[in-house]
Amino acid sequence: MGKQDRARRTRGLVLDAAAVEFAAQGFAATNLQVVARHTGLTKGALYGHFASKAELAAELTRQFEEHWQALLNAAKGSGAPPLRVLDLLLTQLSDHAQHDVRFRAGLRLVSEKGWAEGTSTEQVEQLRALLLHLVAGAQESGGIDPGHRPEVLSQLFLAVLLGQCHTVTAGPPEQDGRQTQQLWKTLLPAMRHPVMGLARAAAPIPRAVQGS
Repeated sequence: MGKQDRARRTRGLVLDAAAVEFAAQGFAATNLQVVARHTGLTKGALYGHFASKAELAAELTRQFEEHWQALLNAAKGSGAPPLRVLDLLLTQLSDHAQHDVRFRAGLRLVSEKGWAEGTSTEQVEQLRALLLHLVAGAQESGGIDPGHRPEVLSQLFLAVLLGQCHTVTAGPPEQDGRQTQQLWKTLLPAMRHPVMGLARAAAPIPRAVQGS
């Protein structure tokens, strides 16, 4: 292995170790001494690859933003039916957040920035707009009941996705993949037709009944 290959490999190990800490602890609580210990490097050697914790976070954020954008662009450019695209996009995002530690770290880092600024992150707003577009398209094509407000459904999907990212502990990829698919396969069909019980409950009470 040449010198450049070793340096590239070590840089990758540092990024992975930092991602584990950022994903679990957040930016403020991440300690570079702990990151260095995970890689077998001294803290000084780690600084030879990244000059600061902020530089490490910036690189992980950059990689996350590229990956996130690629997933959203692929969904936008898909010629599949909107409901199929919606299912695939939500499953892919869930799987990456659970099994790609750099993706998960980047998601936490951009989320923390939004929390600190009291705003929604650019990535979340991009996803919100795309989900709204897909839901509306699925309603037009008959894949989702048009009686639901698309804004409400897209917010529900977003809340489930982000909640899952922050609350589900990663297990074996095969098991988590099945669980993620089952989650969306349970949720999406429920949007296709009105819930009859709710429809009956919301219906006006006949006058004859009211007067009895």
